[in-house]
Amino acid sequence: MEQKELIRRFKNKNEEELDFSSASRYFKSGRAFYADVQDGTASELNFFERTMVMYEECDRPNRKPDFVSESGSMYWYTKKGVTRGSNHWGNGVANCDWAIHLKNGRYIYGRGIYCMASNKIRYGFARWEDYIFKPRLLKIARKEVLTCFSNVIGREIVLVDGKQYKRQIIETYVENKE
Repeated sequence: MEQKELIRRFKNKNEEELDFSSASRYFKSGRAFYADVQDGTASELNFFERTMVMYEECDRPNRKPDFVSESGSMYWYTKKGVTRGSNHWGNGVANCDWAIHLKNGRYIYGRGIYCMASNKIRYGFARWEDYIFKPRLLKIARKEVLTCFSNVIGREIVLVDGKQYKRQIIETYVENKE
């Protein structure tokens, strides 16, 4: 979708549509709120940047993780999606909202902006196309840019007019010459 149309749609949104009264209501209302400003599909390069998704509990993959985060969460990438092994799930996993639907039918959404931590590591799988990006409207290189899967290509790296911009400090982006 064209950036101009995404920006128009985003500017017409009313944040009062987001229901912060409980974690499960926020998660459900957030997915609906952001659904019409999506462009592109998640990948192993950007699924960890401002996303929402419901993982389905699964068994631990029988191989070494592709990535282990500083908090100890483990990630296994496939062509279809990613398996995450972690003891913390819910709203506020870094800048993401990652809930998990357990095999017993229960959900872990977290509470407010805090994720639920426990002693037990749970494993969940999510397909790339199930991720929802929580966009931000930024000014980069004197242009309005709405972040989305199609232009976020790494941790805090945004692609604008074929150039990469990496965030230096909050809301400040410079061209990435790497």
